[in-house]
Amino acid sequence: MKKRYFRVVCAAVALCFVLAAFAACKTNPANPEGLENYLVIDESKEYQSVTGFGASAAWWAQTVPQGSQSATDLAKSLYTDDGIGLSIYRYNIGGGSWDYEAYNDHGAGDFVVFPEYRNTQSAFIAENYDKSLSAKENFAIADNYDFSKDANALEFMKLCAVQEGSTVERIILFANSPHYLLTKSGKTNGDYKYQSNLPEENYEAYCEYLIKYLEYVVVGMGLDVEAVSAINEPQHAWGGEDSPQEGCHYEPEELAAFYDVFHGYLSDFNARYGTTVKMDVFESGNYDVYKSKGRVMEYIYAMSKYDWFDEIDTISVHSYGSPTSVEARESFVYMLNNLYGDKISVEMSEICYMEAVLDEGMTSALWLSEVMNKDFVNLGAKAWSWWMATSCDDYNDGIVTWMWGSEDGEVKPTKRYYVMGNYSRFLDSGDKRIEGYVDNADDGVFATVFKKGNGDIVVVLTNTGNKKAVINLPDGYTIEEAYETSAEMDLKKVATVNSDNAYTASAGSVTTLILSK
Repeated sequence: MKKRYFRVVCAAVALCFVLAAFAACKTNPANPEGLENYLVIDESKEYQSVTGFGASAAWWAQTVPQGSQSATDLAKSLYTDDGIGLSIYRYNIGGGSWDYEAYNDHGAGDFVVFPEYRNTQSAFIAENYDKSLSAKENFAIADNYDFSKDANALEFMKLCAVQEGSTVERIILFANSPHYLLTKSGKTNGDYKYQSNLPEENYEAYCEYLIKYLEYVVVGMGLDVEAVSAINEPQHAWGGEDSPQEGCHYEPEELAAFYDVFHGYLSDFNARYGTTVKMDVFESGNYDVYKSKGRVMEYIYAMSKYDWFDEIDTISVHSYGSPTSVEARESFVYMLNNLYGDKISVEMSEICYMEAVLDEGMTSALWLSEVMNKDFVNLGAKAWSWWMATSCDDYNDGIVTWMWGSEDGEVKPTKRYYVMGNYSRFLDSGDKRIEGYVDNADDGVFATVFKKGNGDIVVVLTNTGNKKAVINLPDGYTIEEAYETSAEMDLKKVATVNSDNAYTASAGSVTTLILSK
């Protein structure tokens, strides 16, 4: 019995040594003391440069009264540093569903909520359409356009761009569907699911339509436009009785063939006006390479067969489908890099919190910070844009709520607005994401780390847990400022910060730390 006991004890001691050695091997060299919630920063490892933050003006900017207090307040809250300093303005080129009789019972031109404010105005005068001419000829005639029909949206865009303290750096024109007079169904969505709704014979006519908008904004309004996005979420169904909004399905070969035509039109435009407007491709509805309906790589491969693809250095995607999945993001990036090396980078151009009832609180705000973190870290996104900037009533898609159409309606920020500001208000174009994370972290504690041109470090620290988390900072860094968004604070400067090289993150909070060395 004694020998057996001795052998058991020896085996137990040996096991302890093995486990201790294994634990030592698992110790993070960046956190040799094994501290909990230790913020790792490695400035030698630089990743993508930030190219901006934005939101779209779809469906609501057309209701902003020109010269109103609402216009002033909205522009200031979104596109100045007195607000959250967004830099990307996404103007929606409508397909004309506002005018189309089938969408309402009130006749062309009346504003109708259908469904959930998803109609769009079009500058094309449908009554001028001459059936004796081709679609291309009709849409090429300048007199067939009346841009006063969408004056509110256009003038609001200009206000945001030219107001005092404007932070607008990039204007992108985007469309969800071709004009309904160009589609197979005669509507801004298909008669049935997955109907390819733009016939090939109307590719040039649709290009004429897009170029007329571009010309008006650049030449008529004097605004710089960076890119035109002609197609949105092409792999989606966009058809049938339950189709919720304007949208157009394209098969991969159709998408690439249309872009081939549009590339020629944009090249001619740039040559004519000395501009450098690009094609924004391709607003993929997701990046799920392993989902049967994702098909993202099919579309990219179809585009890669054309010579103009050599000019493409950025792919725009939306973070729907798997918004919090690390695997979905990394699988997409792996396949993209495997095929094209570092030639193509990624921008995230649309997402919203897919709940019907308005959430003004921290639940969706913490979710937003998680999505932003994973899009920057795991997707390598250079830019990040929310879907609609404003919501009306209980509609949940915006980051602020405002009574659409009101002259002096109050702009009410949600917590999502402030959390987006935790990123957008402190990061400028050209700032670099660097290696940074919270090691040995509590559940729900994570960080996204950037380095500014002046050497300051910006850390967006998120604590989704229900208790405070003490974050241990690496030696050599000092907290200069901290700005917290939580149930109690709205992107407010924290009056005092911890000493002893630590910071206490409130429960359920997102905090921007400005560090110096």
